[in-house]
Amino acid sequence: MDAFDGWPADATTFLAEITADNSREFWVAQRHRHAAAVHAPMKALAGELEPEFGPVRVLRPVVNRRFRPDAPPYRTDTGGVATSAGGCALAVVLSATALSVTAGHWSFDASQLRRYRTAVHGTAGEELAGLLAGVGEGALDPGRPLVGAPRGVRADHPRIVLLRRRGLQLTRSRPAGPWLATREPLAWVRAQWHAAAPVVAWLDEHVGAAERVEPQPRPVQPAPA
Repeated sequence: MDAFDGWPADATTFLAEITADNSREFWVAQRHRHAAAVHAPMKALAGELEPEFGPVRVLRPVVNRRFRPDAPPYRTDTGGVATSAGGCALAVVLSATALSVTAGHWSFDASQLRRYRTAVHGTAGEELAGLLAGVGEGALDPGRPLVGAPRGVRADHPRIVLLRRRGLQLTRSRPAGPWLATREPLAWVRAQWHAAAPVVAWLDEHVGAAERVEPQPRPVQPAPA
């Protein structure tokens, strides 16, 4: 495993350029820059995080457009995702303008949402409120909360703001700059994931992983007559 020594300046330059020109022509001509300046450092960062946080899956540069046909064909960022014991995503993403980390569930599935609301409605919700109070202002992603109260929940519930949530994810970002070309990003990502650990542990215990959705086989096309 190569040691992580930071991203060279060309990493954010390349990401800005592919954001402006997300074409096959640009990608074919410049993919060597992505390999050297963007992807290789990301793999090295993932390798150094793995002993502590488990396997970190590095995102592919090509977008899977099967379910997102309107998405640009090439990623305009790079990143990696680890998974906690209970199914929380721990992510790190580098864009042209910032390095960001997240931890938690951006969106609960139906069974996760039921478990989350049951826990927040009870005494475990008091624990979560205390944990979130300790993570610092701006760390909780605003998400997509319900406008009203969930069914069966009074609007004056002391934790109604938490009960309205449809996901719970912590996030932090730092602007891009010369610091990215050092080992500081590795220490920063580690520190942010450690700071999120109590909330991740709460989610692992009370919410758990999303239900696995089995891929549906494609319909068989009849043979031409």
